[in-house]
This record gives sequence, structure tokens and C-alpha cells, in this order.
Amino acid sequence: MKGKEFLTDQSILRRIFLFLFPFLILLIFAFLQILNLMVFQADKFKTQADSNRILKEKVFPPRGLILDTNDEIIVNNFIRQDLVVTPNFIEDYSEYLSFLSNLVEIEESMLEQIFYKKLAEIKSFQSFTMLRDLNDEQLAKVKLNFKDLPGTEIIPSFSRNVTFGESSGSVTGYLGFASKKDILLDPNLKNFNDQQVGLLGIEKEFDEELRGTVGYRYSEKDVKGIVQDVLSIEPSIKGKNIKLSIDIELQDKLYKEFKGRKGALIAIEPDTGFIRALISSPSYNPNFFNNFKTEEIKLLLQNNNSPLFNRAISGQYPPASTLKPFIGLVALEEDVISWQEKILDEGEFFVEGDNRPYTGWKEGGHGEVNMEKAIAESSDVYFYNIAYDLTVNSITPFLKKFGFGKSSDLFINESQGILPDKKWKLGQKGEFWFKGDTINMGIGQGYILATPLQIALAYSALINGGKLISPRIVQSIDGEEIELVSEQIKIKNIKNLDYIKESLISVVESSTGTAKNIYDPKLRIAGKTGTAQVKSILEDNKYQEIRENVLLRDHALFVGYGPVEDPSIVVVAIVENGESGSLVAAPIVQKAINLYEQE
Repeated sequence: MKGKEFLTDQSILRRIFLFLFPFLILLIFAFLQILNLMVFQADKFKTQADSNRILKEKVFPPRGLILDTNDEIIVNNFIRQDLVVTPNFIEDYSEYLSFLSNLVEIEESMLEQIFYKKLAEIKSFQSFTMLRDLNDEQLAKVKLNFKDLPGTEIIPSFSRNVTFGESSGSVTGYLGFASKKDILLDPNLKNFNDQQVGLLGIEKEFDEELRGTVGYRYSEKDVKGIVQDVLSIEPSIKGKNIKLSIDIELQDKLYKEFKGRKGALIAIEPDTGFIRALISSPSYNPNFFNNFKTEEIKLLLQNNNSPLFNRAISGQYPPASTLKPFIGLVALEEDVISWQEKILDEGEFFVEGDNRPYTGWKEGGHGEVNMEKAIAESSDVYFYNIAYDLTVNSITPFLKKFGFGKSSDLFINESQGILPDKKWKLGQKGEFWFKGDTINMGIGQGYILATPLQIALAYSALINGGKLISPRIVQSIDGEEIELVSEQIKIKNIKNLDYIKESLISVVESSTGTAKNIYDPKLRIAGKTGTAQVKSILEDNKYQEIRENVLLRDHALFVGYGPVEDPSIVVVAIVENGESGSLVAAPIVQKAINLYEQE
């Protein structure tokens, strides 16, 4: 009996143990968790607690200044006051936004849109800029009501001011917010989230140098998110100053010469590559973008004249007669014609087997002309003849050596132009190259297109002894000079360059030259006129009919340089639909050279 009683007691104990065992396991597990939290993760929770109390905030540096060649400030900074919010300290978003709306007099719905959009983009205890550039009244009201605006601060930040506004827009560019694509290309932009960075022009090209290095501020805040103490600051590093080669007063005066007409101008030193003026007309005021002028920006984007399009570097135009000196030079180099050899220009040129005439601009022609007279008077028939004897295979490579058909890498958005050949036409048009294509190319028409910058660089090479220079618009970065890069073009006979330069002098100084109207013995200028067709004149229509539509009128071009004795500046001017290179574009170039020489 005792044995049975013992077994019974043992069985009861086993049952009790089995019943209590799960609770024992849970107890041990709970103990280990408490131990882990109290000992092993204490530092982690302390860090989290500190992060709720101590905020790490970015301190953005002022951007570097942009100055002109005479150290005049073109783009500077001014301090604005921004309202910054940390949402974690706000208990009732709706109540907060309603109160803020009354203070700053901005519609609550607009504030809600801003707030919730930003809220979705941030992590816990991150801050964001709610309102930028508070005016004095808004600022005063917010500061007086800080106690009722939890998690709110007024933080000064830097904004940009372009002193010459519209006339310098084509150079400076503007600021905006980096896109996801921008950040992928440059991960360092992550540090500048919620801050403006360069999106166009010099601001874009040299954004990394201009934007500086972000610093940090460590602040202790109370439960309402109000700063009680600044614990420490890692100072930001100011952006580098950029000194341009642009003469901003020259730039401003020449921009006004366009009087709102569409066009472009490049003024470049042929020996140094420094650009003294780069104009695209019409332009825009970068301050609209820098300072969030939404209505003005909207009007710019809707403007049919495309003020944001930089015609000086991205506009592609038929070079027209400004190409003739280069066609003449390649003909001399290839021994197709001699300097003094004459061709009879009777106003038309015919190709054997083709009854269609290639007409010149002057009815009846120019009579017997050598190359000097042909360039001076801009004889089309003369250049039809020599282009016919040349091939596109000799013309295109030669023009490429002078910078046509390729980017100079001055700006990211610079166009390459079009330098056609047989392969290009087959690929782009699905057609074979015809002799007529070469003939049209001989007068700078047909498929060939060039930017004003490319034309300026090509003419610089003509007059500096065949040196293709890389253009420079930045003179120095924080005092460090930008090196000149150039490439010597192989010229078989350097005397041929002298022949061409003599011809360009005759354009202005000959009694029959196409630019004789700008001749001034006090400051001798050489150059070449051009009239670029916008619409081809077919056999069944007349130019007078075409010109009734202003947008179909020819573009006016002139390339000039001076002084003739020792050229210091090359200037290219294009006035869209201006019709006459000599009457419209040439006077602008003359004024540019005169102003430059007076500086």
C-alpha cells in the first residue's frame, strides 16, 4: 500500500511540474528580456532618448560668389528667414496648421498640401522647411507665438541675387531643387536636400565648387520641440568664388542692343579663349527662379520666344556666307583654285545634266571675281563653282578641324551643330548624297548647322594662325587660374590664311564690300556678312511673298574682329529673321568691338 501511495505522490508531483514548466520558461524568458533591455541595450535606448531630445540639424553654407573679370559681383547672397518644422513635436497637425495659417495669412489648404507632402518624405524626428523667406510681419507674428507652435523654428538660410538680372541670365543660370536623377548622378547632393542647387548655366556647371560643405548643429529641445540650448556646432564651409571672363557692363550694354529681338552674340578673345560677352535674346531674370516667383516663372515657360533657351551655345543656324572663307581656304589648300584665279559670275550656276539653276543673291551676278572679291562681295556663284570641284569628303573633315560639328564643352547643354557627310545623310534622311548637296554647302546652306559659339571659335582660329582654342568663361576658382587649352590646326600653306584675312578686310573696306556701311578708319574692323535662309525659295514663289511671315524671313549674321592691325576680339552676332547681315547684325558687332576697345 505504501508503494502505491508513493507512486501516487510521485505522479502528482510530475503533473504539478508539467503544469508549472511553461510558466517557468516564460518567467526565465521575461527575466532574460529585462536583463537584455537593462544591460545590453541600455546604450541603444539612451541613444534613442537622446535623439528625441538632441537634434542634429544641417547648417548650410553660403554659396560662393560669382564675379566678372573686373571683380564686380554678378551673383551674391542674401539671408532669408525660413520656417522649419519638426512634426514629431506636434500633437495635433490640423490644429497646428489652422493656427499657423492665421498667423502667416496663407490659406490652410495650401499649408496642408505643403505639410503632408513633406511629411511623407521624411523619417522620424527629421525637420523640413515649411515656409521660405518670411516677410517682416510674418516673422514677428511667428516669434511672438513660438510657445503655441511646437516643433517650430525660424532658421536663416541663403538665397541668391543676380545683380544684372535679365542680361546675365544666359551666363549665370539659376537655382532649383535637385531631382532624383540629379542625386543619382551626384550622391553628394543628398546633403543638400530641401536646399537649392544649380540647375542651369554657371550655377549648374560649377555647382560642386559653389555649394560648399554642409555643417551640423546639435541642439537640446524640450518636449514641445523648443530649443533650450545649442550644444555644439560643426561649422559649414563656404562655397568657392567663381571669377568669370565676362565683362558684365559690356554684356549688359550689348544685350540691350538686341531690343528684345531673338538672337545671340559671342565676343571672344582669339588668343586667350576668354569669352567677354555671351548673350542670348530674349533672356530671363534668374531671380525669378532663385526666389520662388511662381507666376513669373509660369509666364517664362509659356513664352513662345523661348527665353530659357540659350541661343548662343545651343541655337543651330545655317552659317550661310560666313562659311565662305573656310570653303575658300580648303579650296586653296586642295589646289582646286589659286588666289588670283577668276571665275565669271553671271548670277546663275548650272550642273551638267541638271536644268535647275543655282542662283546667286545678286541678279546678273558680280562679273569676273577672284577669291578676294568673291568673299568681299559674297559671290554665291564663285563658291558654287569651287564647291562643285571639291567633294564633301574634303570639305567636312576640314571644317571639323575648325570646330564645326562638335561641342566645345563650355556648357553641358551645348549643341554640336550638324556637319553633314554621305554617312550622315543616309542615316538621317535615308538618301544618298548628291552633288547639289555639296554645292549648297559651299555657301553655308543645305544641311550644315552651326552655333554662334562654333562660328566664333572657327574665326578665332582663322586669325590667330590656325589655333583652335577651347573657350573659357571661367577665369579662376578661388584665385586659381583656369589653364588655356588649344590645338594647332595643320595648314599646308600659312600664306593661305593671310589671303583669307585680306579678303575679310575687303568685306568692310572695299567700296563693293557687303559690310562697307560699318567702315571706320579710326577703328578698322574685318569680318563677313551672312544671310541664312529660313525657308527655301522654290521656283514657284518669291522671297517677297515668303517675308510676309516674319518668322520665315532670313536670319542676319555678321562675324567681325578688330582692330585689323592686331585683332584682340572676335564677335559673332545673329539676329533671327533680321534679313540683312550688313544692316542689322554688323552694326551690333561694330558697337561690341568699339565698347571692348574702350574698356
